[in-house]
Amino acid sequence: MIKVFQNKKKQKNRTSTAGAKARKKTLKQIIKISFWGFVTIITLNLLLLLTVWAGLFGKLPTSHELAAVENQLSSEIYAENGELLGKYFIYDRSHANLIQISENVINSLIATEDVRFFNHNGIDYQSLARVVFKTILLGDESSGGGSTLTQQLAKNLFVRKNNSIWYMPVNKLKEMIIARRLEKVYSKNEILTLYLNTVPFGENVFGISAASLRYFNKNPLDLTIEEAAVLIGMLKATTYYNPRLQTERATTRRNVVIAQLKRYEYITPEESDSLSELPLILNYNPITHNQGPAPYFRETLRKLISQIITNYNTENQTDYNLYTDGLKIYTTINYDLQLMAESAMKVQISRQQKILDNYYKNISRQAAMPLIRTLMKESDRYKSLAAINMSQNEITENFNTPQILEVYQWNKTDPVEITPLDSIFMMQKLLHAGLVSIDPINGYVRAWVGGIDFRYFQYDHVLAGRQAGSTFKPFLYSTALQMGIDPCEYVSNEQRVYEEYENWSPANSSREYLGYYSMHGALANSVNTISAHYIGLTGILPVIENAHKSGIKSYLPAVPSLALGTANVNLLELTAAYATYLNNGIYLEPQWLLQIEDKDGKILYKANPVKERPAAFDAEISMLIRRMMEMVVDSGTAGSLRYTYGLTGNLAGKTGTTQNNTDTWFIGFTPNLVTGVWTGLENPAFTQIYKSPVNSSNSAVPFWGEYHRRISRNTTTRKYLQGDFIPLPYSLASKLDCTMYLDELPDENWWDILFGPKKETPEEKKPADEKRRGSRLRKWLENIF
Repeated sequence: MIKVFQNKKKQKNRTSTAGAKARKKTLKQIIKISFWGFVTIITLNLLLLLTVWAGLFGKLPTSHELAAVENQLSSEIYAENGELLGKYFIYDRSHANLIQISENVINSLIATEDVRFFNHNGIDYQSLARVVFKTILLGDESSGGGSTLTQQLAKNLFVRKNNSIWYMPVNKLKEMIIARRLEKVYSKNEILTLYLNTVPFGENVFGISAASLRYFNKNPLDLTIEEAAVLIGMLKATTYYNPRLQTERATTRRNVVIAQLKRYEYITPEESDSLSELPLILNYNPITHNQGPAPYFRETLRKLISQIITNYNTENQTDYNLYTDGLKIYTTINYDLQLMAESAMKVQISRQQKILDNYYKNISRQAAMPLIRTLMKESDRYKSLAAINMSQNEITENFNTPQILEVYQWNKTDPVEITPLDSIFMMQKLLHAGLVSIDPINGYVRAWVGGIDFRYFQYDHVLAGRQAGSTFKPFLYSTALQMGIDPCEYVSNEQRVYEEYENWSPANSSREYLGYYSMHGALANSVNTISAHYIGLTGILPVIENAHKSGIKSYLPAVPSLALGTANVNLLELTAAYATYLNNGIYLEPQWLLQIEDKDGKILYKANPVKERPAAFDAEISMLIRRMMEMVVDSGTAGSLRYTYGLTGNLAGKTGTTQNNTDTWFIGFTPNLVTGVWTGLENPAFTQIYKSPVNSSNSAVPFWGEYHRRISRNTTTRKYLQGDFIPLPYSLASKLDCTMYLDELPDENWWDILFGPKKETPEEKKPADEKRRGSRLRKWLENIF
């Protein structure tokens, strides 16, 4: 028994010894495997590092190439006094020097993204170790990343071409190598500057300068602590923490940045607490290709600059690019006037649109169906459906099926359920508008509004050809004065048939044909019958010649209806032509581009001084017509400028309305500013079916008045409404010393009794009721009436 027990004990000891040996052997194997595994991992990483360094996964930039690194920069457009109007870009990126960036931005960036930035050489090994052990081994994602600012800069400068998880080690090693090289080439401050000018902030915005302008409408130097914290907080995930789209998330992230500032003693705990309680307030300023100030102007400017840059590159063997080379573009636009013009347009045109909506609300589209079908076939939708071989019946059914569509409506952005055919009909009833202001002294364009919303309607009504209506009449009347026609000759208002012009018989919009008008009376009240009479005296070709000399470049047909403004002209040329009446009959070419510089300040283009042309009319005629147009405002079709909009001082201008109120115009001026306004429905074919309810007096004139009322209330722009017209000398004033209208002329016998019969040559003979009676008759009439 004892022997058996001893044998079992020996067996147990042998088993225990064997187990210990096995465990020891296993441990040695584990250590050996771990060692060789570690060696293998190190070796593989070293091999990977060497292959990456050697460029087997893509060529790495050399130190020389890094020293010359440049980013694509937005070209910037500046207004008259240096305000930013907009940009041309592929990526919205603007450059700022470190001294132009608030220390609040720098502190927030260092505290949040790389607290040891000034102590490492591009790679923070302490952060790298933390990532390996906490994030990778322990799965603690809250421990933060290991990339330094320099590594992030490398990523920004050299965008990853492969973002798969298997390629991640290659990307990280590339960025580490580039970071080390960057640290050798650039100082820490230079790296910060490069980083802040290249980092993305969402919405296709790159760099702190563009971001501060987009989200807070200010320069980066002016950013407060909480604003800087918002922007730096976005860097973790630009869409997820976008302050415009995700206010709550962005506020939380901002407070994390503020806490980091407190942690590293950039701010006190008290400051941290108070800043964290502040609401997140943006001053969002979306300057894009389609938004921001003067989008129609910027598009016209873009076409001009593109041609200039192309010519410059050809002549100088350069390769400047408008979208990537950070050009500086200086224009004549007055920033305040531009904003006022756009605001006035929105107020007035949206108000007038309500009148149109109410007027058209009960009309049937049936009468317009031929027009709508034509427009349907011209639409992109129709062409795209036809391109996939849909039959005509299927396309028609598609256009008559209600769908969720984005249809333009004032102050509304939500899609609506509507048939595509009804949306076409709806768009025909929209009121459009254009405005341009020109400085008559130098021809500089000060404001340019080409339409109601560039995002939806790119057609620029400053450059669009439309029938001028009565705004063309000053050129006719100027020609009449030039030919010696007396402005106080009274002309019958009767409607006549002109057999020599194929029985042309122009009508007055008022449908009234009584009485007699002097020249200034006819101009002030837009009397068509009198204009027809004058073009019969002057002939058509002299009027065309003088209009062209005044700056009208559009084709003017040699037809008598030219007297009524049936020719198509654009708002820019018509407004510039009116400036001749402030410049003694001399035309100045409109100018809106002054200078183009590259990013280093080298001048690529500089506008030549505006050249004066020979006078279209002499100074006396210009002053007489200007005085007549003052009467349009004081007692004519633009009288509401005085009694509704309270505009005082010297004003003059001319209204114009075309058939069925398709186009309404008012071209008006003060001593220091000429402004043209057009409003109307875009498709004249529609107004031939459904007449528009608005005319120049209740559409174009109110738009002009709203704009100038805003100018008068602003201390910086009020100067454009100040000053006086040059007073008429007595010799000219006496030529207008007659009443504007007479119900009837005195009997011819009274003239003969008082003054004796007047002898006339055959060339001077005219119908008796159209003759000017002379200065003695004017005095006599004034005493009687």
